[in-house]
Amino acid sequence: MSQATDHSLHHLPDDARLWVIALDGDETGLRDVLMRIQRFIEQWVSHGRPVQGVAVLEADRFLLVAGEVIDGTLSGCGIDALMRAIKEASAAENCRLLSSMLIYYRSKSGQVNYVSRGNFRKMIAEGQISSTTRVFNPGIYTLGMLRAKEFELPLADSVYSRMYRTPVATT
Repeated sequence: MSQATDHSLHHLPDDARLWVIALDGDETGLRDVLMRIQRFIEQWVSHGRPVQGVAVLEADRFLLVAGEVIDGTLSGCGIDALMRAIKEASAAENCRLLSSMLIYYRSKSGQVNYVSRGNFRKMIAEGQISSTTRVFNPGIYTLGMLRAKEFELPLADSVYSRMYRTPVATT
């Protein structure tokens, strides 16, 4: 009905809305949440108009959902329906929705971890996190921001750099 069959983000424009949902769960649960959301997107509407959308998993941690209404805007009701579907899917698959107040970073082994802001500050002070550590910005809200590589970037280039007074990254 309203979704691309290839499940890629490429067919949507830069100004398409984007939601970044951090999840904690096993591989099977995360995959099943994704499949449930993809099925939801096939029938997703906003004020009776079909939403062109897609959902993908990123870094075994983030559900990325993008959507747009051709010649229109997504309504609050359409967004609420998406959020309800995500909550229901994550609960059904025993995946926990994680807080946007956590800081997500890529460990030296490549795994995406998360910590509280206080623990992040402590890890910086202890040298476990450096200016080149890759961090995630779940606050991006358009596909253009994702494509501009504002989602995963070195700590020194992120909003957290100012918050935690980290030095500029050296390459």
